[in-house]
Amino acid sequence: MKQKKIIRHWEISEILENDIKKGIYQIGTYLPTEDELCEIFKASRHSMRKALSYLVTCGLISRKARVGSLVIASTSIPQLVQSVGSIQQLLNYPKETSREIIDTSYIEADYNLANILNCSIGESWFLIQSLRFPKGYPVPICITKIYVIPEYAAVIKHKNKFLPVADQITDMFGEEADETQIDISATTLSAFEADQLKAKKGSPALTVTRHYVNKNGKVFEVGIATHPAERYTYSFYLKRGELFKK
Repeated sequence: MKQKKIIRHWEISEILENDIKKGIYQIGTYLPTEDELCEIFKASRHSMRKALSYLVTCGLISRKARVGSLVIASTSIPQLVQSVGSIQQLLNYPKETSREIIDTSYIEADYNLANILNCSIGESWFLIQSLRFPKGYPVPICITKIYVIPEYAAVIKHKNKFLPVADQITDMFGEEADETQIDISATTLSAFEADQLKAKKGSPALTVTRHYVNKNGKVFEVGIATHPAERYTYSFYLKRGELFKK
């Protein structure tokens, strides 16, 4: 008796990925339901969920309970590798990415935020929330919270969206960072972050926090960028005496 071939989750994901790229499942449409896919591929629910999770990671679909699997892109998200060989490269994203503002608001720092921003509790800040996209791709590589002192709120009117906010502030207000502290940490995606990034809540993430300090020792900007782990890599090239050359 011929043994029944068991299809693996990576085989399912490869077939579905190719179908999406060919336009069989177009952007803005839904894949068949999980039950229907299990029947089509003669696969277990466990295998199907792993296959669909892979497509979410690739940025091809987004999934919501009781709604389904929505096709959001026809090409996979590239992993952006940022090579760092100078302090300027460490501070800024590559030019092939752009920033899109999704929300702005004035806020007052509570206890936790005051610790992050190195400010007093109740201090006023202007918050800019944005998404950063690789050139030519509809799915973002990170979500960023940028806190600036209220005097610089008008920085959102700067016309060059490729220019880092710190450079926009310098251009508009003459304020320059005398010191910059950069912290890189392993985190997980919150529900809001996951929704904006078309990723899974609680999945691993890389968070980069940058504090910009002026010559008087005052923090005037803090940027907190959170990347799904598989979408971003820092690659450092260090040579004695060269990293901090401008």
